[in-house]
Amino acid sequence: MPTVFLSYSRADLPLIEHLEAELKNHPEVSIWRDQEKIYGGQKWPKVLGEAIADQDVFLLAWSKSAAASHFVEFEWCTAIALKKTIVPCLLDDTPLASSLKTFHGYRLDDATGLIKSLRGAPLADVQRREPVIQSLNKITATEAKAVLEQAKSVFAQQQWTVQGNVYQAAGDIHIHHEPGPPVAPEKPKPLVEQWQTWVGLVVALLTAVTLLLDLPAKWRGSTASAPVEPPRKIDPAPLFTPSSRSPIDPEQPTLQPLIGAIRNEANDPLSDVQVSLPKFKLTTTTDPLGQFQFEVTTSRQETVGLLAQKQGYRPYEADVTLGNVNLSFTMKKRK
Repeated sequence: MPTVFLSYSRADLPLIEHLEAELKNHPEVSIWRDQEKIYGGQKWPKVLGEAIADQDVFLLAWSKSAAASHFVEFEWCTAIALKKTIVPCLLDDTPLASSLKTFHGYRLDDATGLIKSLRGAPLADVQRREPVIQSLNKITATEAKAVLEQAKSVFAQQQWTVQGNVYQAAGDIHIHHEPGPPVAPEKPKPLVEQWQTWVGLVVALLTAVTLLLDLPAKWRGSTASAPVEPPRKIDPAPLFTPSSRSPIDPEQPTLQPLIGAIRNEANDPLSDVQVSLPKFKLTTTTDPLGQFQFEVTTSRQETVGLLAQKQGYRPYEADVTLGNVNLSFTMKKRK
């Protein structure tokens, strides 16, 4: 029976009580909902982190109020650091945060899909628990916004981040998909088919042996009669791919990603930076972890100009290679 941590904004409490009542109709799912007293005291980040770590799945009740809540953001950032499976429940039409957009969300009235996802979610990596809890224990702030900034800074330094539906943490890669239908076991082949297979193998083996025995005689006859020809120059063959067997065209347009992260001079993630690729007229903004990404259809590993701008900081310009998914740089404040 999976245990579920329910993260929500208290402004949505009437909807949360409705959601919790619906989930209680399924005894195979156990819901843990935080209490207000857990946020009291200096060590509440550690206590809350332990509560998230102790549950199997992280259920995120997402809404306009949740998107603006520092407590909710701290909770889902901690769930990412712990490599928990995150299942969003959409209370309204508010878009998910950029770091959560590839997770499949379920509307409040889709209880069937929500329960299926909670029951089929894989368990988290228990080895991540201790380092994350130790990091949260070192947080000295008690106000929600300050706690969130300290936690995000630590998580980013440890590379406990997420991109798309791929969890990337200190070199480990974990991909979460929706649970699929069970695959029926392959039926054993009938005895007749097995016999035909063995006969085919024996015939092939005898043919190979016959050819090997006849090879020396043919070799002697060919070397005695055939004149020796000088070696011919062979033009290099074009490159082929294993699947298409057609030459690779490096100029053929291909979907090229560009993923990076921006930090300030204190090595903290820099959010709300406007990043653009002027050649393609594309612009995006960094998320709370300082991350951004583009996808461009063009020739392989094309070098293009990148421009990053943020009020109070010097503009950053550089030539970057499309296809790079680990781009990172620092922006300096204006003096």
